[in-house]
Amino acid sequence: MLPMFVLIVDVIAKDITISEKQFREQVDPSLSHLDSLKGSFDRSPSTITYYPPCERDGKPEGWSARGIVMISVGRVRAVYLLHLYEAISHLIELELPDYEVRVDMSVFENK
Repeated sequence: MLPMFVLIVDVIAKDITISEKQFREQVDPSLSHLDSLKGSFDRSPSTITYYPPCERDGKPEGWSARGIVMISVGRVRAVYLLHLYEAISHLIELELPDYEVRVDMSVFENK
């Protein structure tokens, strides 16, 4: 079986007073890049989940969103896919300078 390549993008509001509507209006256009990337490989969309404000490690956090893209391709195409992951992640960071953006890329091998 082909390896599974996973890109996770977390976007966290620095402003804890931002409303859900404002957060989604500002973040949705950037996270739509994940659907475009995923759509290049198959018809299923990326997974985007929104989380309400909470307290983490004793500090309040505003709204956050997590986008996940999972794509299974061969090793040759994977080299290019990882470059695309990095480029999309960097684009999202540039588009959302007022937000904290965390990115994680993982590879899962089937054995």
